[in-house]
Amino acid sequence: MAEWKTIQVSDIGKIITGKTPKTSEPQNYGGETPFLTPSDDMNVKYVKNTNKSLSDVGRNSVKNNVIPAESVCVSCIGSDLGKVVITTEDTVTNQQINSIIVNKDKYNVDFIYYSMIQLGKVLNFHSKTSTAVPIVNKSNFSQYEIKCPNLFIQEKIGTLLSSIDEKIDTNCEINNNLVA
Repeated sequence: MAEWKTIQVSDIGKIITGKTPKTSEPQNYGGETPFLTPSDDMNVKYVKNTNKSLSDVGRNSVKNNVIPAESVCVSCIGSDLGKVVITTEDTVTNQQINSIIVNKDKYNVDFIYYSMIQLGKVLNFHSKTSTAVPIVNKSNFSQYEIKCPNLFIQEKIGTLLSSIDEKIDTNCEINNNLVA
């Protein structure tokens, strides 16, 4: 059986905390770059739509915070703490989201997504024990640990769980068509 190692989130890849372009400058918004915040639908696996988008001016103002497709984003504040999505294109997030640009030479994006969902449940549980607005900063987020097998096993697990999610989505679509 494959050996599972304990790794820190920081081992998975580069972690980027989002940044919001100045909202007082309307020219920053309304373009093609998705701007992901915890108020967007983070109950899906893939980000397909965001409530706001950035113009080229807005994107350039936070150019060091642009994350590529297949980044794993984790909401790290408030009641949405622990929600996880994967980007499908270059995206910018606000500062309430920590994103992992996965090192694909060592880690499978789908496996990391499902691992972050499990970690997200831990983060959310911890938030319930606090009277203040819970927040997990980049430094603390980076130090959380997960168990991880070799890449081959990660790919098998990621593929299996993804196929189950796809079947669930298909069944939901069928059920929605029956109701309509």
